[in-house]
Amino acid sequence: MGMDQAAGLRKWATTTPRPSREACPDHVAEMLVTLGGAQPSVPSRPPGPARPSTAPRPAGGPEREMTLMVLGLPGTGAHHTGRVKELFESWADEGREWVGNPHAWRVVALPAGSPHLPVLANEQSRWALWVDADQEAFRRAYRVLKQVAEHGGPQRMLLVHPPGVGRQGLLSNLRHAAASYLGIELLVLAR
Repeated sequence: MGMDQAAGLRKWATTTPRPSREACPDHVAEMLVTLGGAQPSVPSRPPGPARPSTAPRPAGGPEREMTLMVLGLPGTGAHHTGRVKELFESWADEGREWVGNPHAWRVVALPAGSPHLPVLANEQSRWALWVDADQEAFRRAYRVLKQVAEHGGPQRMLLVHPPGVGRQGLLSNLRHAAASYLGIELLVLAR
């Protein structure tokens, strides 16, 4: 059955007209094609300047890259996904072993209104919702969750947020609203 899904995804990726770049960022299109088993035909952007690694990689061979799909970021660029990577570095420094090497995570920002959300929800196992700490954070996050529920997105997500946002208040209210009204489970790792 896996081969049939891959063949169907390849066919869909090659025959479906491409939406505008705003509707489907290049990195999302590349991931869809890669999941289908074909080589990406989307021209890749030139790599940005190399950043030095702040955490050593363990010796003993290449590390398995883990993909985390993130909804709710204000944009899809490296600046925005870097906020999640910084959070993972912070969690790793605090001793949260499940993070492993924070540099082994591939963070992919996806707009909640993406037409590819249902396909990716079936293909990807790790999802997160970014929640900022400002006064409009609840409203924005709930709007994203509502879109996710309406478009067949993931039903379980990790809440990622800037350091200092506590479990009580914003995150607790959001978690309760998501479960009660949308059937989405949010995992909170705040202290």
